[in-house]
Order: sequence, then C-alpha cells, then structure tokens
Amino acid sequence: MLRRLPLRLAPTLAGGGGGAIPHRVLRGACTAAPASRPPPDPLSPSDLDAVSALLPRLVSAGNVPAAGRLLTAALLLPGSTERLPFSPLAAHLASMPTLTPAFALLTAIRHHPLRPSPLPLATPLLGHLLSRRRAREAASVVRWLCRPDSPQRPDSATFAVAVAGLCRLEDPRNALAALREMAVDGIRISGKLRESVRDAMLQDARIEEAWALEAAMKQPDSGKLAELVQKLLEEWED
Repeated sequence: MLRRLPLRLAPTLAGGGGGAIPHRVLRGACTAAPASRPPPDPLSPSDLDAVSALLPRLVSAGNVPAAGRLLTAALLLPGSTERLPFSPLAAHLASMPTLTPAFALLTAIRHHPLRPSPLPLATPLLGHLLSRRRAREAASVVRWLCRPDSPQRPDSATFAVAVAGLCRLEDPRNALAALREMAVDGIRISGKLRESVRDAMLQDARIEEAWALEAAMKQPDSGKLAELVQKLLEEWED
C-alpha cells in the first residue's frame, strides 16, 4: 500500500487572502502612459539666418560632418524645409572645386528620419552649377536625384532647369539622359523645352534625331518618348 504523504499548503500571500497578488507585482501593470511632449517650435527668423550663415562657414572650414548634423537638426523642426534659405548655400556649394560637400549634405537629407525633399537644395544647386558652366557636375546631381533610394525624384521644374541648362551648354547627351527620366515619370514637355532639345540636337549635327525627338515630345504618350531617348542614348554610346 502506498504511503499517504502529508500535503503542505503554500503560505498565504501578504496583504490579503490566499489568492491575493502582492502590490509590487501589480506595480507598473496599470500605470498611465507618459504624457506626449508638445511639438517643437519652428525656427525663428533669426535662427534661420544663423543656420543659413553657419552652414557655408562650416563647409568652407572643411567641417562638412558638422554642417550635415546642423542641417539634419534644423530639418527636424516644423517648416524648416520651406523656410530655410537654401539658395545661398547652393551657390556656395557650386563655387567649390568639387561636389563632395554638396553630396555629403544631400546624403544627410537622404538619411534624415523625416525624409524631407532634397529639391529645395538640389534645384538651386543645379541652377548655380549650370550658370558656372559645370555641365558634368550638374548631370551628376540629376543622376543622384534619380537614384532608387532618392527621397524624391526631380519635379517638372527641376527637370526643366536641368534639360534646358544642359542644352544651353551644348551637352545634348546629358540633356537626353535627363529627358529620359522626365519621360519615365510621365512629365509633359513644354514647348520651350522642346525647342531647346531640338536646337541642341541640330547644333550637334543630329538632324534626323532632332526632328524625331520633336515629334515624340509632342505626343501624349511619354512612354514612346522614353523608348526613343533610350535608343538614341544607346546608339550614342556605340
């Protein structure tokens, strides 16, 4: 016969009956969520002026990482993308021997947690580069904006600045590369821009291509224009 073993009950939990749960176990289970912080205030006009003045100085001093951190912090505040005076910074970046600082700041924008648009900086940068006849560097900015990981592709105004400026500088090949991206995005080509592309191709002694492009740019189907430009670029490379 099996021996009967005595049963020992667990001691009663302090603070109540046998089923009571200690207060320290409940602590934190029903605590209220922390109050949300109020949204940050936008930069004041004097703050905007200070940031605008400091960014070029940091870049000129070779302290581009600090300039990137300052720009990142400023863009965290509401309204900064629209209110920061980017054109003076773009003019300064375009005057430098290389675009390394410019791409560093654009990359800081690309990795920004709020994913702001890079166009407020990139579009005036394009304009200043083209005014300095730096077509190759301007084309590299367009390629950067059209990367798959770009926060925002060029809009119609940015594309127009790039295509017209490259045509004016007699760089039809890079102008066509920008035109292809424009067509891929389904952006209509204005009459003035059509003339710029046509004239640039004619000046490069590409007569048949010029008329074919003009006809394609007038069509509502931008896909056919993109195919034609791609074909011309491939033949150009050959």
